[in-house]
Amino acid sequence: MKALLLTEVKKLQVVELPDPTCGPGDLLVRVKACGICGSDIHGFDGSSGRRIPPLVMGHEAAGIVQAVGQDVRGFRVGDRVTFDSTVSCGSCHYCRKGSINLCENRQVLGVSCNEFRRQGA
Repeated sequence: MKALLLTEVKKLQVVELPDPTCGPGDLLVRVKACGICGSDIHGFDGSSGRRIPPLVMGHEAAGIVQAVGQDVRGFRVGDRVTFDSTVSCGSCHYCRKGSINLCENRQVLGVSCNEFRRQGA
């Protein structure tokens, strides 16, 4: 797949990357549109510390479901979707009470820092 990769601070390059796989609890989405967030700009210029290259940035996207993990319900291949870029653990105190925005283990697509690296859209 083609992706726009932050190869170093202030340097972007269109590259070919392996197609991602779809895990049992995942949807694989073919991105059709992706916004540029202010935090992506700070990642590009190196001022945030939360976009350590190399990284595919972008966490505001929409597209079409290409694959559905075996444990996922309510989605089908071909569905048009947008998504919350927050990846929550599902098991901490906050997740169990429905406050996934406060998840103690949350990660965000298109962000890399010392704690985690999640490729974006």
